Amino acid sequence: MRPDISEPSPSVPATPRLPWWPLVLVAAVAWLVRASGFFHRGGAFEYPVDYDEGVYFTAAALLSHGVLPYRDYFFVHPPGLTVLLAPVAALTHGFDTAVVYTMVRWLIPVLGASSAALSGRLAQERWGTRAGVVAALVYALYPEATAAERGPFLEPMLNLTCLAAAWVWLRPGDARRRDVWAGVLLATACAVKLTAGAWVLAAVWARGGAGEWRRVLRTVGVAAGVGALWLGPFFVLAPEAMVDGLLRFQLLRPPDGELDVWRRFVAAVGERHIGISVLGAVGLAVALARMRRREAVAERLFSAAWLLTLATFLSSKSYWVHYNAQLAASQAVLAGLGAAWVLGLAERRSRKVAALVALAVGVAVLSPLRAVIELAKQKDRGLLALGSMLRASIPKDAALCTFEPSWSIVAGRLPGLPRGAPALVDVYGLMLHDALDGPERFSHVNNAFEDERSQRSVIPLLARCDYVILNGRGEWQLSATSERWLEEHFTRDGLVWKRRSPE
Repeated sequence: MRPDISEPSPSVPATPRLPWWPLVLVAAVAWLVRASGFFHRGGAFEYPVDYDEGVYFTAAALLSHGVLPYRDYFFVHPPGLTVLLAPVAALTHGFDTAVVYTMVRWLIPVLGASSAALSGRLAQERWGTRAGVVAALVYALYPEATAAERGPFLEPMLNLTCLAAAWVWLRPGDARRRDVWAGVLLATACAVKLTAGAWVLAAVWARGGAGEWRRVLRTVGVAAGVGALWLGPFFVLAPEAMVDGLLRFQLLRPPDGELDVWRRFVAAVGERHIGISVLGAVGLAVALARMRRREAVAERLFSAAWLLTLATFLSSKSYWVHYNAQLAASQAVLAGLGAAWVLGLAERRSRKVAALVALAVGVAVLSPLRAVIELAKQKDRGLLALGSMLRASIPKDAALCTFEPSWSIVAGRLPGLPRGAPALVDVYGLMLHDALDGPERFSHVNNAFEDERSQRSVIPLLARCDYVILNGRGEWQLSATSERWLEEHFTRDGLVWKRRSPE
């Protein structure tokens, strides 16, 4: 007779007797997997630097210099990561910007390793050590997480705060204190990336399904208050600019990245992680089968978080594959639940069946390993060469403007410094924002950049630059009219455009 998956698995008490050491070992593997991307001759800078991580690091470093997002330059993200990363990025006061960025890159894998351990602990405390080890391994080898957790993306901090909130909230003890800390962590997650709102909604459903509405109200109330503290200071200094970047821009922006919904879905659940997606699907089915049970708070929380996050990705105007890293936090725990259920079912059949199922689970968990290794082997030797060229050819006190943040970083510069220099932090977002000022709505970012309105703010900023680097991205974003303007006011020497001396 086939067992009913709605039957709760044997409860595992959340006590200190549950061993941490297997999770610590997996966490060490998670760190090594992520740091292995830097085991090149050129170190951390030889692994490709994404546009987004350059923006986030630059914003954090500028904050430590008193150059604020929203007030001093256009910014389309909440300020959470900017603030949290600022203490480390503040080392740019005494060290070369490229050196500090390298330090940050070596630090971020620690966040990934911590998330792997936390996801394992969450599963272990509910469904046993086997579930915990599987959950930790799934997170450790989640391809998009391994890639994102090599640089200052939003997802490493987002996942860590969401998992920490879940761990604090689900443990036994003083409910009031745990609700407060969970609210603080959920607010911090939303201050890092707005899509963390999926976890807030999941939390409402998780405790609401148990009739614990007082705890829901307390947690959400604390999250709202702490969220106001995160946003408030920046809002007071630049209310219109902040609303423009966080709300108006996100609602009206033209589509970019992968536009096809089916391809987004395949990228999220197939391709490089079919095996762990199967385990996650089993865990999701078990969680949904138990969702009416009062005690199934964890099942409701992680199933809702995964489903809502996936729905957000499928419906959003912008989607890039590294966004999938956010799915790792909930899918890893669901995979641990799925593994615990199938292993428990197999053990009730026979030892032979149990051994075969354990082998199949192991293969599923390790299935992304090849993709993870390939991602770690990526190189971008051109960035270091560009940095050396810029350092040698551009005076240190000159205003250098680049269309890719990493080009300034590798050259040891920050936009907006010295104070009064053009703060070209996110040229991509700034130009798209300007394009939205008209009545037209664009079907793709390419159409937006072709509109002359997109050039409105960038040209006055470029006019204040001593040197400009286009290098492909700038040529894509500038219109033909803007390129003619650049040729009239700057002279080109290879990749470098130098402002003409006044006659």
